Amino acid sequence: MKTTALAFILLFICCLFSCLNVHYKHKPIPQPVTYTTINHSAFFNDKNILLTIDSVDHLVYFTLNIKGFKKFPFPINPQYKDTLTNTSFIFDFYYQGKPLLTDYIPLQNSAWETDSSRNIDHLSIYSDTTDLKSSGPINFQIPMYAFHNLKKGKQNIELNISQNVFTDDVEGGNESVHLRENKALLNARIKFDLNIPPVYKSIVYGYGLELRNDSAFSPAGMDNTLWNSSYPDIYWMIYYPTDTYYTKTVYEKSTDRYTAHDTFNLYHYYVNDSIGIGVYDHDYLSSDDGLGYWTGPLSRLSRHAVNRIKFGDVKFFDVKVQEKGVVN
Repeated sequence: MKTTALAFILLFICCLFSCLNVHYKHKPIPQPVTYTTINHSAFFNDKNILLTIDSVDHLVYFTLNIKGFKKFPFPINPQYKDTLTNTSFIFDFYYQGKPLLTDYIPLQNSAWETDSSRNIDHLSIYSDTTDLKSSGPINFQIPMYAFHNLKKGKQNIELNISQNVFTDDVEGGNESVHLRENKALLNARIKFDLNIPPVYKSIVYGYGLELRNDSAFSPAGMDNTLWNSSYPDIYWMIYYPTDTYYTKTVYEKSTDRYTAHDTFNLYHYYVNDSIGIGVYDHDYLSSDDGLGYWTGPLSRLSRHAVNRIKFGDVKFFDVKVQEKGVVN
C-alpha cells in the first residue's frame, strides 16, 4: 500500500514538473531587432545613448538608454546663468520615405484631452521630459496592429529620433520661471526590418448604455461635489487584448445613461479575437470608478444589428461589431 502511494506521489510530481517545463518552453522570449544607422549627430553615439529594439507577442519594444552626459554643451540661460539639462525626444516612423500613416495615435488619445501631438495621422511618439544628467532609460512599446497600413510580411521601416529644445524651471522672485532654449544636439535616423503579421479590422459601434437603479445599486449620490449633480460622469473603453487599453469615448456629465453613438476602428490579429468593454465614472479628484467590465468574442457582438449586453452595474449596453477581415 505504501509502495503504491509513493509511486503515485512520484508520478504526480513528475507530471507537475513536466507541465511547468512545457509552459516555460512555450513562454515567448523577446527577440532583438537589428537596425542600421543611416545618420546621427556627433553626440548621438554609444558613449552617450544606446538604442535597443525587441519584438515579442505582437509588440515592438523601444528603449533609449541614456548613459549620463558629462562633457556635453548644455545651453546656459544668460539671464539666470542656469544650465538647461532637461529635454524630450520625438520618434517619427517612416515607410518608403513618407510618414507612416496609422489610426493608432488618435485611438490612444484620451478623448477629453487637448494634446495636439496626439491628434495626428502618422506614427509618432513623444517622450516625457527627461534630465540627461540623471535620468533612466526612455521606454515605449508599439503593437503590431499600429502598422496596419503596411502589407503583411517583411517590411523596411525608418525611425527618426529628434530633440531640439532644452528646458529647466528656476525660482524667479515669487514664482517659478520656465526656461527654454532651442538647441538640437541629439538626432539620429535608423532603419530596420519588421515581419508584419496579418491585421484584421472590425468596426465597433456603440449605441448607448444605461446604469442599473435597484436595491443593489443606484447611480444617485456617486458624485457629491459643489459643481455637479450627484450622478456619475459616464464613459466607456475598449480593451484589446482584453487586459490592455485600446481607446475610450468622451464622458457625459451627471447622468445615469450614456446616449452618444460612437464608432471605432478595431485592429486585431485573429478572426476569433475577443475584446473587453469597461464602463467608468470619471472623477476629477480621484481615480475613476469602475461600473462594469465585459469580455467576449467579437462574433458575439456581430450576430445582430444591435446586440444588448449587461454586466456589473450596467443595466444594458447596445453595441454592434462589423467584421471587415484582413486589411493588409
